[in-house]
Amino acid sequence: MKNVLLSIFAFALSTSASAQFVIVDDELPVLASDIDKITYEENDRFSELLLPACLANNPKTTIFSQALQLTGLADTLQVWNYDNYHRDEELCLYKYAPDSKYTSPRRKAWFNEYRFRMFNVFVETDSVYAAKGIHNLEQLKAYAKQVYDEAFPEDVSVSDPTDRRNSLNRFVSYHILGNGCSNKFLTVCNGKKYDAFWLDTDMADMSAWYATLMPHAALKCSYPMGDNSGLFINRRGLKDGPDKYGKLVRGVMILADGEQGLDHKCFNGYYFYIDDILAYDKTAREEVLGSELWRVDFKTLSPDIMNDVDMICGDFDPYDSMGGGPDEYHDPGIGWDHVYKWDCMEHIKGDITKDSQGLVATRARMYYCYWQGDAAFAIGDYDMTIKLPPLPAGEWEVRLGTYVEYVNSVARIYLNGEIVMDSLHMSKATIDELSAQSKCMRGPRECTFGFKYRLSDDASSVRYPLCRIKSDGKSDNYLRIVNLTEASDNTSDAMFDYFEFVPKFVYDNQEIPEE
Repeated sequence: MKNVLLSIFAFALSTSASAQFVIVDDELPVLASDIDKITYEENDRFSELLLPACLANNPKTTIFSQALQLTGLADTLQVWNYDNYHRDEELCLYKYAPDSKYTSPRRKAWFNEYRFRMFNVFVETDSVYAAKGIHNLEQLKAYAKQVYDEAFPEDVSVSDPTDRRNSLNRFVSYHILGNGCSNKFLTVCNGKKYDAFWLDTDMADMSAWYATLMPHAALKCSYPMGDNSGLFINRRGLKDGPDKYGKLVRGVMILADGEQGLDHKCFNGYYFYIDDILAYDKTAREEVLGSELWRVDFKTLSPDIMNDVDMICGDFDPYDSMGGGPDEYHDPGIGWDHVYKWDCMEHIKGDITKDSQGLVATRARMYYCYWQGDAAFAIGDYDMTIKLPPLPAGEWEVRLGTYVEYVNSVARIYLNGEIVMDSLHMSKATIDELSAQSKCMRGPRECTFGFKYRLSDDASSVRYPLCRIKSDGKSDNYLRIVNLTEASDNTSDAMFDYFEFVPKFVYDNQEIPEE
């Protein structure tokens, strides 16, 4: 049965590679190695586990579900697997040395055995719509047209709801992320649990930004601390009040559902109830997303990495420098590093002809001078292109946050095919020189790597201003980073921690020591 095979997939992902078990029809587990051959046939019951059916069968979400079907986005959410993904057995384990100047390759990263498609969907219940005077699909279509015709006047005549330029299609697709994770990872780390360790929440809310399925539109997830703490979308402020620029926008809140909590788990993702209507309206574009600094953790740039975030994060272990992995020498609960082939990631691609196995996403490690204790490493002779998060219209500065204690990498930077930095020397030796030229900044003060230590306290934690973008809010932007350092095998690397996207309003008024 197909549902049996999928049980194998799901269970195998959460068990040790050396001891995988299969559960069939809720019976006792059977060792996978004892099964010679598995055959299966289509089982219609499986579709009931996917997001479209979960929403359609929920009596609280009938209007949103109807809109999902009408726009054809239900077909998008039916997808759960990449049929062409294949992991070579010899590439199961990858050894690398991010600090190769001083050590031989000794850390371990693991290729995924399977590659799933996952989604997160933020959903208004029928009662939320009713509070706004929306009682049926036709009234929702009218609401969507009012909001999105103002933002995209050139598309007011697009009446086909399956067209991505259609107002209802934009409305629904803005509710969907191309990755799936539980609520505790929506702000990358659980803001409620780890705020004092990774972030000074008197200076900033724990936040993360994601591209949505609506073309050229992003949203912000945040967890403000204070009396009204919780998970919000497109909120602007600090704790219970305005931010240092005097801006305060409530946004919409993710609601708990009794014993169910915040998460509604389906086979290919999660959906979450929200307490107000979510839209990419003028307030979201200009007051929230368009006029504040985005600090984007590298792993949020690709849905493939975010789909593994629960396995990458795990628990924190400051003493294990080997990077762990699902084997008999390591507890999978701690989390382990993952490595991704250059042609097997959404939004991040690399030249597969180069001498580079791929991109390593590391698990979080306590007291590492990286933001949130994790990072990504491009190993060897890399040449990668990153699809940047969709930025609202305006002028933006792009900064790369990294840690240069052991790294000695030189890279050329391209923006949309044009060279914007001929040679970026990512090494500690160049920090003083670059700082004198105002081309290098210390790490941000509000980001911490312990209860007392700030990234700005460590001279090796830096931000490089790479380029400036004049966004029209309706086009994609791509950053290409090409290795210029002579490399052999996997003993050279570049480290990427986070990007900052800084609107003109902020960098014109920025007090550098406080950012």
